[in-house]
Amino acid sequence: MSRSEYIDVETPFGGLRGARSDGVAAFRRVPYAEAPVGPRRFEMPGAAPRWQGVRDATASGPVPPQLPSRLDSVLGTYEAEQSEDCLHLDIWTGFNKGDRAPVLVFIHGGAFMTGGGSLACYDGGVLARENGLVVVNITYRLGILGFWPRPDFGGLNLGLHDQIAALRWIKEAISSFGGDQDRITIIGQSAGAFSIAALLGIDTARGLFKRAVMMSAPVGIALRTVDQARPVAGMLLDVLGLGPEEADRLRTMPVDQIFERMRILQTRPPAVPGSITPPFMPVLDDALIPRDPSESFDMGNAGWCDIVIGTTREEYAAFSVSNPALDKLTDEEVESIFRSEVGDDAASALSRIRAERVPATPRALLGDLHTGTTFVKKSLAIADTQYNLGRNVFTYFFDWQSPNPDMGACHCIDLPFLFGNIDVWKAAPMLEGANWNEVRELSQRYRGAIAAFAENGNPNGRGLPRWPAYQIGRAALHFDRRITVSGCIV
Repeated sequence: MSRSEYIDVETPFGGLRGARSDGVAAFRRVPYAEAPVGPRRFEMPGAAPRWQGVRDATASGPVPPQLPSRLDSVLGTYEAEQSEDCLHLDIWTGFNKGDRAPVLVFIHGGAFMTGGGSLACYDGGVLARENGLVVVNITYRLGILGFWPRPDFGGLNLGLHDQIAALRWIKEAISSFGGDQDRITIIGQSAGAFSIAALLGIDTARGLFKRAVMMSAPVGIALRTVDQARPVAGMLLDVLGLGPEEADRLRTMPVDQIFERMRILQTRPPAVPGSITPPFMPVLDDALIPRDPSESFDMGNAGWCDIVIGTTREEYAAFSVSNPALDKLTDEEVESIFRSEVGDDAASALSRIRAERVPATPRALLGDLHTGTTFVKKSLAIADTQYNLGRNVFTYFFDWQSPNPDMGACHCIDLPFLFGNIDVWKAAPMLEGANWNEVRELSQRYRGAIAAFAENGNPNGRGLPRWPAYQIGRAALHFDRRITVSGCIV
């Protein structure tokens, strides 16, 4: 392992000291807004801090307060300090001030409840070093602290407001790290991709980035209005031992006590068997998100942005692999769930999915249903809309599957291939038994294509698979042991 050296940069907000190793300098825990602690809990992100002298940015920052992820059995666990003082960035660059390198900004997933940009699994060093990018990870408020669904406090959708504050900081300061402020691409996975779908329809976010990549965006989940979210808020207050009129106590309740009481949520089965809709989501309001992201796309609000959008082949497997109760569902129960999802088309949808899936277990049938309704269909609808508006659109399916057949090409399977830090991901259960040379080579192709798109809006390049634009027969690239192109037929 090479020896690290310190490196200082001057930003519009103050000096930063990072650590450089193998040609890449890392700047960690860089604050982009005033810490939301004490009386600022539940308040909008404050102004970006400014400081005199040089601020140490060599130590990893915390992730927001959270409970264990429901996907730990798939992703593995990555230890990190937790703190409400979590509005920070992690930045990796091999460039110097005055250079104009493409910038890739990552918004992590985790059902708006878990994760953090400073987790080791999201380290951007390989992307920066091997793919010529300035990489920035955003850490933002999660769960009850970032997406409390009632306007009781400072505002709704605080986690999204955090992301916008972070993008403003990046736009203003990224040239200090050798990044091109006019070539900022945002990329998000799962809840991070849903966040991007929302940001693309928000006027105040326009101009803060140029391109977007959405990995496994669950845009088939409809957002609730404030009124529709009231039962969710009531359920959360009940779990926390608070009455309907005691929400204000959340301002001062110790954060450890909040999350300890919320552990009960992890033991409650969903109202609909197999449902993966998280309790925390953005809420429709009159200020930031007046309409559902898919509706916003339909209205042409994202017509200014070129996109890459894709899903994994078996998204739902990540959620169902640890739910053996799904194997015991009767045919009647499966049919009932299909009817609740697709209405009058339930019988034909079930017949088609049953014919296409082997073995056609209840778990697998529901998996294909939810993968389609939650992820695939709306993602392709977004691609259709953007293409019809004259934008450059590229779609993909990540088909490479886990050696564990119950996981398949599950939700999150593409993350190690994006970041390329395979040694960190080796402990992930979804990769157990993988051919590591195969993983590394497919990672080179996948992140190489993403880097090419960030550089010039086209994911094609020397040494990369041919990726036709979406308008050519609704073409999609399939990332697998053999990379192929097909039309998108859903």
